[in-house]
Amino acid sequence: MEVQASKEKEKSAPKVELKPLPPHLTYTLLDPNHKFLIIISAKLDDSQFKDLLDVLRRHRGAVGYSIDDIKRISPSLCMHRIFLDEGHKPYKQSQQHLNPNI
Repeated sequence: MEVQASKEKEKSAPKVELKPLPPHLTYTLLDPNHKFLIIISAKLDDSQFKDLLDVLRRHRGAVGYSIDDIKRISPSLCMHRIFLDEGHKPYKQSQQHLNPNI
């Protein structure tokens, strides 16, 4: 069953638009099917590059393109809460307009 889920994830790899990267980063493909694109440092030498790709391929389940792709992530890591002092009520302020000349 886990094998089927991993195959479905491979099929559902998002199509991404390649944008220009800073000179210290480069695009590379994680799999031979040209589906999973990742961005890594361009300053790695050949052995470091191969080692990094080996680790990423072995632990492909840890690489996610969205929060839904990451397994067993706690919702408390993806949410925030504002704790108020006892007796205080939240207040919604109106939107502030900024001076466009600034």
